[in-house]
Amino acid sequence: MVELVEGERPISWCSVVDRSLRIGKSVVVAGGIGGVGTLREFRRRGYSREVMERAVALMLREEYDISFLHGIQDFYHKFGYATCMAEHEFSLETRDAERVRGGTRVRSIKKGDIPQIARIYNRDNAERTGSAVRDPHSWKGLQLGTWWSIRAGVRVVVDRQDRVKGYVAFDDVEDCCRAGEIGGQGEEVYAAILGFLARRGVKLRREQVWVNAPADHPFAVYCREFGLRLHTLYPRNEKPMGRIINLSSCMKKIKPELKNRWGMGKRRDFLCFATDIGGVTLQWDGEKLFVGEEEKGKKIRLRQEHLMQLLMGYVRPGDLVTRGRISIPRGKGELMDRLFPLQQAQLWWADRF
Repeated sequence: MVELVEGERPISWCSVVDRSLRIGKSVVVAGGIGGVGTLREFRRRGYSREVMERAVALMLREEYDISFLHGIQDFYHKFGYATCMAEHEFSLETRDAERVRGGTRVRSIKKGDIPQIARIYNRDNAERTGSAVRDPHSWKGLQLGTWWSIRAGVRVVVDRQDRVKGYVAFDDVEDCCRAGEIGGQGEEVYAAILGFLARRGVKLRREQVWVNAPADHPFAVYCREFGLRLHTLYPRNEKPMGRIINLSSCMKKIKPELKNRWGMGKRRDFLCFATDIGGVTLQWDGEKLFVGEEEKGKKIRLRQEHLMQLLMGYVRPGDLVTRGRISIPRGKGELMDRLFPLQQAQLWWADRF
């Protein structure tokens, strides 16, 4: 907690929640900003600004790589945060979902299932930018629905030996049929999950079944055969927002992913980034890619929040050029495009703060 107090009474506050988030296959340490608030009688005095500035300073001091939050509109950009992730969902007509056939058994979750669900999740999201890493030994399970006030219900898909092969977390409410997370692989698992959602849609008398997942999620691809409609929101200066805290440590953490994207070509080339929080240089020495703080040669100039958008695959380098938010030296554009492709990032609701 970061608190501003009067006497012994907190009057403005926020929390910093530890998360390990993926950027491709690499993992960075993120500080999740949550629980931001100020007592009503103390609002409009700049107290939230002071608390946020101290939270950013705390994360820098404690060596976080990035920070992430889900924010209100036109506020958190003042602290270097930028929208860097879309909100994805898709819907099917319940009557179309009822066409599914086959699938294995679905049952209620047991406490002993949680570690296996975490393992399935980590396997399925091993390359999903924005997803959190879940420790099977300490993770608490799927408790949050698709909003902070909604609890999740969970069903697991099991084989004949009652081994967990997949799962579905859904909003435990009666005014919609919505799944917040789906895990597992293969037609039998997906058929079982879609069949469960179809039956739930009928029971609740809902015409549509909704799933919070991006279009490239394997379950979304499976559901194309049944007819689906994609819904993607690109928020204006709100909702999923992020910023870089420590540029050097962040780039060093994602070096394996950058090395993979760089490939075998142009290894004599280098990239030098100059941002408002410092600079780093990417260059090769033989078979090793190095991240150094030395700035040399022509620089790629941009603010850290725009580099954060590139890391999350929210925009392409050329998009930022068009908007006048980045300066890329001649001859560096192709490599920048290779290192920072568009991605469908996803931080699942169970890991939000």
